[in-house]
Amino acid sequence: MQRKNLWSGLGVTLLACWLLMWLIPRYGGSGMAFGMHPQRLATLGAWVMLICAAALAIGSLITLRKHRSSLFQLPPLTNVWHQAWPFLYVLFFIVLAIFLPLTWLAPFIVGTLVALLGERRWHVILLAAAIPTAALYLLTVHLMRIGVV
Repeated sequence: MQRKNLWSGLGVTLLACWLLMWLIPRYGGSGMAFGMHPQRLATLGAWVMLICAAALAIGSLITLRKHRSSLFQLPPLTNVWHQAWPFLYVLFFIVLAIFLPLTWLAPFIVGTLVALLGERRWHVILLAAAIPTAALYLLTVHLMRIGVV
């Protein structure tokens, strides 16, 4: 866990430095604001991120050095697969959504995911797939009046 804390702390530290040095000064916003200025609020948030992430990384580095643990260790391939398949699943349906309306895909997205996660009762899978799809249809067609999405 300390190794993960070290690398995530370093990553967030780099992100906060990028925000403070480039993104916020360039795109932080200007103009009239009541209360705290938008750029100042974003800068304050980035500083909080930087301080917390740096403290996490330094604390984890000290603990790793105290226990004489290595800084690098590759995870087993099964762990990588278990963390990657949901992203690949979503990516697959994003690619399909380019060609088909979302209201057609939604039952398959939800139903297949519920089945992949272990549900075997067909009526639960059917309801879990149909209810969000019907809600999406009612929202887009009848409430927002934008047609079938």
